[in-house]
Amino acid sequence: MIEKPLVRVGDEYVMARLYEAVVDCVLAVELFEMGITRNAAGKAFSAVKALMSALIIKYGDKLSQLARDDKERAWLVKKAHVVPTHSMKTLALYLKSVGVDLGNTVDKALNLHAYQYNGFEPGFSPYDRIEPVIEDINEVVTAIPRLIEQYFPEKYGELTSLIKQVRDIEVRRG
Repeated sequence: MIEKPLVRVGDEYVMARLYEAVVDCVLAVELFEMGITRNAAGKAFSAVKALMSALIIKYGDKLSQLARDDKERAWLVKKAHVVPTHSMKTLALYLKSVGVDLGNTVDKALNLHAYQYNGFEPGFSPYDRIEPVIEDINEVVTAIPRLIEQYFPEKYGELTSLIKQVRDIEVRRG
């Protein structure tokens, strides 16, 4: 039996992930302003995952050349675009190796993901108060449009109106 992909991964998929990334940024800020901070953190995290998915598709050929063996190569080609949470740091390192530097955006996203599930629980959350959460949401939300412009200039125009919304809003500090 030949395994068939459930989703055709190509240009339309990339565009869908880029839209998802930008919309999740807008939702992150709106949710935060409504006082739903943990869901806001989750949306910021989802925005990073969506962007990484689009980047993995765009740079897939280069990434597969970095694989240590055939099994890893097959995973990179067939499954990496799903961006499993436990693989985000490794995938970010692979992307950096092919010239895509996400800076500390992935680390911040993973911290926000932990906060989404654990709140301020000592020993489970990297945060102990709201101010660093606000900073990290703001940094992720402002990084996404910049990274899209940098790595997807050919798609940036199609996302301009949504990106303008992201640039016009920012989580209010206290």
